[in-house]
Amino acid sequence: MQPPPTAPTGSGIIVKRADIGVGIGLIILSTWVFWYADAYREKEIYIYGPNFFPQILSVVMGACGIILIVRAARGQVLPKTDRIDVRGFFRMVIAIGICIGYLYLMQVIGFAMGTCVFLFVLMTFLGQQGIITRIMSSIAASVIVWAIFRYFLVIPLPTGMFEFTF
Repeated sequence: MQPPPTAPTGSGIIVKRADIGVGIGLIILSTWVFWYADAYREKEIYIYGPNFFPQILSVVMGACGIILIVRAARGQVLPKTDRIDVRGFFRMVIAIGICIGYLYLMQVIGFAMGTCVFLFVLMTFLGQQGIITRIMSSIAASVIVWAIFRYFLVIPLPTGMFEFTF
């Protein structure tokens, strides 16, 4: 038997407010994404259109926001123990920079090759061990995602200067 949750005190109140705020933000963002993706409804491919996946993700995000609010209202918050240190903050900024670079790289060399390079660089930056593992997993992930978009979702992806390959 678990003991009943106790009301948060001290830093728990701050975490509770933060959880409620983040939950509300997630609900607002998910509502906007759902509404925005609905604008693509008239471009249906099969029984679904380009709005299908973003709307599914927005529903999941909204559900997570509701769960976060409910847990915070019941007092089920995690203790505030972690802080962002300077090193972690800079690693996060560099990772975001790598993601932004990926967006530009994808336009130049195409989705499949750009995704492969992006995943390899990001795994290397994050400290994934084994060069063979990084190479094989980045190739496999990029080809699988490309195939899903190409054959299942029938959504064109950037080909870049290597138009003849994919």
